[in-house]
Amino acid sequence: MAKDTGPKPTNVIQWANPGPDDIVWRYEHDDIRTLSALIVREYEVAVFFRDGQILDVIPPGKHTLTTGNVGILTKVYSKLLRYKESPFKADVIFISKKMFSGKWGLRTMIKIGPESRVQIPLMANGDYQFKVDDETLFLTQVIGGVKNYNTAAVSQFIRSFIIEQMMQQLSKQNYLDIYTNLEKASTASKAFIGDYFTQRGMELLALKIVDAQTDKENQDKVQRYEMVGGDGKFIEDREAMVGVAKGLGQSSGGGFGAGMMMMPQMMNQMMGQNQQSQTPKAVCQHCGMLNDYPYKFCKECGKPPVMQQQAAPAPASQAPAPAAGGGKTFTKCPYCGETLNLPKPPKFCPYCSEQLQ
Repeated sequence: MAKDTGPKPTNVIQWANPGPDDIVWRYEHDDIRTLSALIVREYEVAVFFRDGQILDVIPPGKHTLTTGNVGILTKVYSKLLRYKESPFKADVIFISKKMFSGKWGLRTMIKIGPESRVQIPLMANGDYQFKVDDETLFLTQVIGGVKNYNTAAVSQFIRSFIIEQMMQQLSKQNYLDIYTNLEKASTASKAFIGDYFTQRGMELLALKIVDAQTDKENQDKVQRYEMVGGDGKFIEDREAMVGVAKGLGQSSGGGFGAGMMMMPQMMNQMMGQNQQSQTPKAVCQHCGMLNDYPYKFCKECGKPPVMQQQAAPAPASQAPAPAAGGGKTFTKCPYCGETLNLPKPPKFCPYCSEQLQ
């Protein structure tokens, strides 16, 4: 039987049966012969890649590889091998340009509100859609960074990239703005991250924050801040000072005096009274009310400072009951006679602890 001397069949290079989530695929052989058939579907491109350089980008269609359409195939190289179908070394990488979807989720720290200094945990999740827009940038900036032509590795890289950028973007916002308007927060995040996708050869088609919440432990803080609106910062300052005063009041030695004596400018800044009197203030460790320093009894709750509670209280002096009606100003305590000069009677006299309301 005569030996068959007919022409050898040419190679067919194509991405066979790509999955719906496949972004990239590498042809398993790097020996490419001339006259090979290259089939690129309408939603794909094929990139010839060798030694860290892009040799050619082949658009959709059916192509026959010759020395005319692939620059690496030279006549010299073909003659040296003495074959019509001269093999050469190159990677053929197929990139899908369809739309892809993914999901993201993160946990980070974020401020409660615009005037808040307190940060709480934020747990957020959502989804996104993208497509490859510039295959050259995508190959060098994404696939080159992953150093892997596997779709799973590329998808993980993109998901991690989304999470990293979302953490940076959400840190510039606050919990109440995000929680009360997810659509606005999503739009702002997409505008911020979109440019970073473009720099890597991708187009971010959609980005959505589906859910954003904090843990149960911090939900009370959010509710308190939300109830007082713009005064939330004051609530935080007051709670912090009460905590410091209580801690120092419970310590031994001279800690009590240090805890009770507050710098006037610090208290005035908290109360928004920078232009008012610079009288020293002290925080009641029981209710957090500000009293003129020194004081014997809190004008809000009627309790003495912590250190005074250790001694037996002196009996209140007998005095006539306060006059009914009262005037526009409350000048003196009717029980102990101390000058108060307050716009209205306090609940308790800060000097004798008698109830005035």
